[in-house]
Amino acid sequence: VHTPYMDRLAHGGALFTHGHTTDNHCRPALQTLSTGLYPIQYAAQLEAFKAREQSGDPEYSQLAPEEQAQWNFLYEANAMREFETLPGLLSRVGYVSFQAGKWWEQSFANGGFTEGMSKGWDPGEVGQPGFFGKLMGGAGVELVRETSQPVFDFIDRNLDTPFFLWYGPSLPHVPLNPPEAYFARYRDTNLSESAKEYYGNCTWFDAGVGDLLNHLELRGLTSNTLIVYVNDNGWEQPPFEEYKDVPILYNNGGPNGKLSLHDQAFRTPIIFNWPGTIDTAVFDDVLVSSTDLVPTLLDYAGLEISEHLPGVSLRPVIEGRGSIQRDALIGRVTQMRSETDPMGKRQTGYYIRTLQWHFTSTEGEVQLFNVEENPFEDVSADHPELISGFLEQIEDWRKEFNFPVQDPSLQ
Repeated sequence: VHTPYMDRLAHGGALFTHGHTTDNHCRPALQTLSTGLYPIQYAAQLEAFKAREQSGDPEYSQLAPEEQAQWNFLYEANAMREFETLPGLLSRVGYVSFQAGKWWEQSFANGGFTEGMSKGWDPGEVGQPGFFGKLMGGAGVELVRETSQPVFDFIDRNLDTPFFLWYGPSLPHVPLNPPEAYFARYRDTNLSESAKEYYGNCTWFDAGVGDLLNHLELRGLTSNTLIVYVNDNGWEQPPFEEYKDVPILYNNGGPNGKLSLHDQAFRTPIIFNWPGTIDTAVFDDVLVSSTDLVPTLLDYAGLEISEHLPGVSLRPVIEGRGSIQRDALIGRVTQMRSETDPMGKRQTGYYIRTLQWHFTSTEGEVQLFNVEENPFEDVSADHPELISGFLEQIEDWRKEFNFPVQDPSLQ
């Protein structure tokens, strides 16, 4: 896949090859990037906030069930304003911030941003044609696909002010419709048609990264800007597998990627690039979570890191003066792949990732993969002692985050 600008970031910065996002699809993973919380923490706090609001509203109990569902939908759409967010914390030390790209939290203001492309929507628009695009970020999803000018204008207005930029193009996300300039590179290859389109979208995303890097360089900001790269969730598109005629695969990628519990649903390179400040390095033996990004950025901004954040600052590792004491990453998902619905189905699953093993548990099934030997071969039957230990780890992790109720996904 042709991604020269991404390659430049990776080869010129600190690259963590064992990076993992916290969920198998976008919204919970993006909530982690905004707040630093695991989705399991965000969900617990959200329920507490909702219960508080409902108990204080005598009219809520009088609502019909469908009206209560609408109330909950609207509250959840705006709930991030109740949380501490990275943009909000950075504002305490003088940063302005801009949201551009994918954004499920109604308006940029709910995330604590100073400005943004996603302006929100009116409750009367819910369920109307085209509403899903507004739900996903509205004008924000036009980033790179249609324009990056709002980002450049924001940068130009703040050349002498510390700024934080959320740059999240809806790429290589569907629709898989790369412009000719990016599709042409793959057209005459022996790749499948869906691979040509998906890889073309990847190159399109890379061009958007290049536009941003070039604008920063043009304004003389390169040496004073820390750039961080991470995915919100994984994807599967093998070079020769054809998904174009199978809608569920064309929209979500192969079965080992998005909305699955496989390693490929969570795995992401994580890059920190800051010319002149961060040395080039590759860390291929460190387990890194997207929960680590908020603490790391707070550390670089000189802000205190809350003890309630589950992640750690990677700054000592990046700068070669420390290490992370972490043997495993643990996570929970509540949405799994459906054979008919691209949005998936409600189902809880857990996973544990060590440097050698990837373990998953859903209701009635556990799987274990040796990622060093064959990441797609289930060897759970050969390692009952590992299965028992991993299930205990998950139960301890759940209790740590106040989810003590027995879960059938762990049976």
